[in-house]
Amino acid sequence: MGKDKAWLELGGRAMIEHVIAAVEPICEVTIIANSPRYERLGFPVVADANSDVGPLEAIRTALSHAITSRVVLVGCDLPFVTSDLFKRLLSISGNQCATVPFGADGNLEPLCAIYCRKALPVVTNLIAEGKRKVSLLFDRVSTRFVRFDELVDLKGSQLFFENVNTHEDYLRAAQKLLKRDRTD
Repeated sequence: MGKDKAWLELGGRAMIEHVIAAVEPICEVTIIANSPRYERLGFPVVADANSDVGPLEAIRTALSHAITSRVVLVGCDLPFVTSDLFKRLLSISGNQCATVPFGADGNLEPLCAIYCRKALPVVTNLIAEGKRKVSLLFDRVSTRFVRFDELVDLKGSQLFFENVNTHEDYLRAAQKLLKRDRTD
């Protein structure tokens, strides 16, 4: 996109602020970012220890700084997530090490998931082995995959996994936000 998408505004708020609003009512917020710019949001900011590793490093960073047995991990480019989504994921996670939903499109959403701290050694080993695919983690830890039909009854579910990666995605998200706000 050519810029830090976390700060793109939707409905007068940065995308990251939409995500924080969804997560803050259910857990302590820590931001994983490699820039001090995020400190202005008023939450702890931790940087990845390894660069160019990708999503597995985000999971490793979250788990290594966790003060609870489970963490809610969500990317800043999912501005339509809600507290109800995370409450549902937490309620069905049970004793699983990972609870990962599928979107309406059938794609797995590993950056909008619940992870247990016990998965940290496995994530660390995958990274040390040079592995980068998050799906390999699910082969090594107990995982609860959440079908989209288990989430569809939640308000706004059709937009939960609208990922904003391109300028076109951003324009689409802005239109969807306007449409959603008009119907609420």
